[in-house]
Amino acid sequence: MTGPQQPPEAAPIPFGYLDRWTARPGESLELKVSSVTGYQMSVVRLVQGDVSEDGPGHREVPQDWSPPRRYPALAQPVTPGSRGVSGPLRFLAGASRVSLELIFQPLALAVTRPQVVAALLAADGRPAVMLALTENGECELRIHDGASASRSLRPADGTRLQYGRWYRARITADLGPGLAELEVASTDRAPSGPQRLSARTALRPAETGWLGGQGRPVSLVLAAAAAQGSQAGLAHFTGKIEAPVLTAGGPAGSQEVTVSWRLGPARGAVIEDDSGQHAELRLLNTPMTGVTGHCWNGGVLDYRQDPAQYAALAFHADDLTDAGWRTTATIALPGTLTSGVYAAKLATADGDRYVPFFVAPAMGTKRNRIAVLLPTFTYLAYANEHVREGVPEYEDIQTWPSRQDLEISAHRDFGLSLYDTHADGTGVCYSSVLRPVLNLDPSYRFWLFGGPVHLGEDLYLLDWLERLGRSYDIVTDHLVHAEGSASLDGYSVVLTGSHPEYASSRLLDALQAHVERGGRLMYLGGNGFYWVTSVDPAQPHIIEIRRGTSGSRVWESAPGECYHSTTGEPGGIWRYRGRPPNRLFGVGFAAQGADAKAPGYRRVLPAELTEQWGFAFDGIAPEEIIGETGLLLGGAAGNEIDRADVARGTPAETIVLATSTGHSDAYQLTIEDMLLNSPGQGGSQQPLVRSDITITPYASGGCVFSVGAITWLGALAYNGYDNSAARLTRNVLESFLNEDG
Repeated sequence: MTGPQQPPEAAPIPFGYLDRWTARPGESLELKVSSVTGYQMSVVRLVQGDVSEDGPGHREVPQDWSPPRRYPALAQPVTPGSRGVSGPLRFLAGASRVSLELIFQPLALAVTRPQVVAALLAADGRPAVMLALTENGECELRIHDGASASRSLRPADGTRLQYGRWYRARITADLGPGLAELEVASTDRAPSGPQRLSARTALRPAETGWLGGQGRPVSLVLAAAAAQGSQAGLAHFTGKIEAPVLTAGGPAGSQEVTVSWRLGPARGAVIEDDSGQHAELRLLNTPMTGVTGHCWNGGVLDYRQDPAQYAALAFHADDLTDAGWRTTATIALPGTLTSGVYAAKLATADGDRYVPFFVAPAMGTKRNRIAVLLPTFTYLAYANEHVREGVPEYEDIQTWPSRQDLEISAHRDFGLSLYDTHADGTGVCYSSVLRPVLNLDPSYRFWLFGGPVHLGEDLYLLDWLERLGRSYDIVTDHLVHAEGSASLDGYSVVLTGSHPEYASSRLLDALQAHVERGGRLMYLGGNGFYWVTSVDPAQPHIIEIRRGTSGSRVWESAPGECYHSTTGEPGGIWRYRGRPPNRLFGVGFAAQGADAKAPGYRRVLPAELTEQWGFAFDGIAPEEIIGETGLLLGGAAGNEIDRADVARGTPAETIVLATSTGHSDAYQLTIEDMLLNSPGQGGSQQPLVRSDITITPYASGGCVFSVGAITWLGALAYNGYDNSAARLTRNVLESFLNEDG
């Protein structure tokens, strides 16, 4: 169990992550841990994580194949910030004149340290020449002299750059006459007219000597002052960069060499130069691609139609898609390991850290009849979310229930969630498993309603199945996306987790195929299969979303930036891609809210259908409120809820078994259902604010059962799983299994 909750500074509990989240028996996982103290590591199987007095009881199973072992302290740093880093630029050898030209757009000017737009590094890794922005937005050229400091050259008039304007900059260091020069000019229109800045200075003897020898530039870095890590007193650049060009020349009469890189979309993590010099530019921590450049005119919205208008990369000082830690332990999974949810348990005197992973069944072995599809895309979308920090009601973080929330607030360097925004106000669109994810913990309690969420809530389902004596296999979004419909072959019933909000097209295709070939599907959550989600084909540890301009969202995409850079597909919600969740699952997102009491459901199954579908209510009195009480928000139909709606794609064959009633005005109709802003959209007045329990039969023999609420599994777990929500879920599961065999 997790130890006493303490502020992060008082609890040096190790942090860790794995090289991937999903594996099969016989494979190995690499564990990467950072700790200021020694710790003990073992592997446990997770069954139930709720440690509250009202919960069904924490359950974990130690694994004798991985007994506790001591490990020494090893503190591993994290350096967030995306950047572009070149390899050795051999054409710079012997050059006495070097110039760097690029186009950039500053998007965060109120900073505490100078931002480095670009730097030419010497062989020892120190910046030789830098283009930087001061704390108050002035442009400057920084020249190193080989000693402990660098000199800044700024335009004499002190002109500040403007947020969001595009500029073309050129810096030159010429050792022949001993001159350094900075030229900056705006490229766009503004009411104040064009901006032109320039400055020139004579190089000092120490600077000329160092730049001509030991400090000769040998590589290029974009958006940072170092290829790895950081330089003291300097910050990463937040903004866009386009069209970097390096020119190198020797003595008079010698031939110049010009090297350029085309940035922009669909270029991958390594960009070759356009000049045949084999000067690769590697992109670290995934700067955003598929973004508008300086010449975007609004005429195209898909970057594939005119890549020249999307020739920029967006860099952020808080990007992190690979923490880059050393492997501290290798976890070799036995070939006979049972499919399930496991964790590397890092134990100290101050508390424990769980680093979960998911073990699918071994290839070629007989599968159990039940598969639990865990929504790992959703876990990753919410990884380390900071949304609460901007909400006035939650500013006093000491009142939050979870140790993990305090740690997340203290560790923005561990990267952000897809619910957060960068310093420039743009939304975070990439999330990666290669970093500590502090709220992927079986004991985590969600700040909004003080109970388990995501993995913690989904463990209720596993605990329930084990108490029923039902064996199951674990599959994940990542696995189904990678292996397609074959990953679901042989399963009679697939059960989802509580909040499968994020879905890729391959995931939807696999679930559709499962049902159409006679399989059963039980959607046991709410607000599911909502956002279009991509997996980077070249870096599958990264998922991507673009929120577009509709749907219930905490940020929206900038104009022209709604298409995914990893796959080229349009982002946003699946409803606007012609795949509303209603079409497959019978229900789709209707409303969201959180108050003291979520309602339950009233039976509405028509009498004439009772003979066929009444089995769902066996052991439940006709007048009984289903899920009237629950561990999360007090009832089954809470937080984010889904309804059946033929106008939104619900099949005509779908039968509504039960519907929720009595939602308060804390529950508001989802944004995409409101064409005009008007009063009366809350639960007390708007009939569309409801959750429906449905069943949809298929001619193939397949069937889809849906409950349409995030808090359903919290109601299922109430009173030790002895309640009406658990009975209804069990009735449907057993019917589905019996019909299949």
